[in-house]
Amino acid sequence: MSRYTAVVVTTIVQVCTAFAALAIPSTAPLMIHQFGPGAPGVGTFVSITYAAAAVASVAAGGLVPQLGPIRLCQISLLACATGLAMVGGGTPVWLILGAIGVGIGYGPVTPASSYLLAATTSPKNRRFVFSLKQTGVPAGAALAGAVMPVAMLFMGWRAAVWLVAACYVCIALAMDPARRLLDGQIGLSGHRRFHVLAALTAIFARADLRRLGITAFVLGGAQMCTSTFIVSYLHASYGMSLIHAGFLLSVTNVAGVLFRLIWGAAVDRGIGSSKLLAFLAILTGLANFSMADPEMMSRTLSAFGTCVVLGAAAIGWNGVLLAEIPQVVPQAEVGIATSGCLFFSFAGVVALPALFGAVEQANGGYAASWMSIGVMALVLGVALLVANDAASRRRSVDAQ
Repeated sequence: MSRYTAVVVTTIVQVCTAFAALAIPSTAPLMIHQFGPGAPGVGTFVSITYAAAAVASVAAGGLVPQLGPIRLCQISLLACATGLAMVGGGTPVWLILGAIGVGIGYGPVTPASSYLLAATTSPKNRRFVFSLKQTGVPAGAALAGAVMPVAMLFMGWRAAVWLVAACYVCIALAMDPARRLLDGQIGLSGHRRFHVLAALTAIFARADLRRLGITAFVLGGAQMCTSTFIVSYLHASYGMSLIHAGFLLSVTNVAGVLFRLIWGAAVDRGIGSSKLLAFLAILTGLANFSMADPEMMSRTLSAFGTCVVLGAAAIGWNGVLLAEIPQVVPQAEVGIATSGCLFFSFAGVVALPALFGAVEQANGGYAASWMSIGVMALVLGVALLVANDAASRRRSVDAQ
């Protein structure tokens, strides 16, 4: 029973925090002008949010075994609620503070949930469970895009964000029975001292974790580029209506949700996670090249297929990577190692969209931007294949 409770609770929290992170960007055209001159644009808001999330994720690794994973999830929800309430202040300063608050709430959730799920799930279906929990990210993003514009039109933008904040407070309080069950079951380490940079130290100390960190950087950035630019690209370059372009973004996200489950189940049934991550990196690169090809994207069916492949690869990778961490580190280090990998992922989320936008500005079009991300993903995939092959040869020599 406790493992089912853990999956349900962590998935709900993942949906809520992803919803909070995308609530403002998904409704920017409706509300950003309300903040007056000097207000940060949607790109700046997203960058601030994920930069704060990166810092919070690093700190979270050491806090999980002390506070407990569910307690830390409760704190994350309250931080997101605080951030959204700050946005309701209606000035540029409150908008920036709100982005920081939401980022602080978003960052610790995955280290906390990974620590909990690693302790409560069986290794034979762990990848599927991690992938199931990670479907909360695109699900939360989709809900934000569907719910927030409607709520803002009916009740005004301030009332909408304050209502969501109030709901998060209620959810955090309602999680207390689960906290007593789950945090008490896995045990806590008390007030042990930890170094705030322990997560990064853990990543740099081990070759397998360094590979996972680099993978998270590239694929995390590619995922954010997909979510951020696909609608603008299809609308500006091919004259698609916003409804048509938005539909293709939804197709991409739905493919990401479905394939997170498929990839997780595939690894649980014997496909090597390292090889699968290499395959997904290469597939991400090829899909980005297809996005840059006018012949592919100007035809409805091929554009649809490209978006499915891009979603399956660039959005579907998370659960496989996160479930690999408990396979290579002891249970006590899962939170810290996950925090380190997430730091790299959030760094990619901040850096690669900025690179994408800079390349687009320099070339006056999106094709070179998609190609740039595609090259990075292809190089990563080939490097992972080479590293996997070298590791296999070393194991063969050691076995002899």
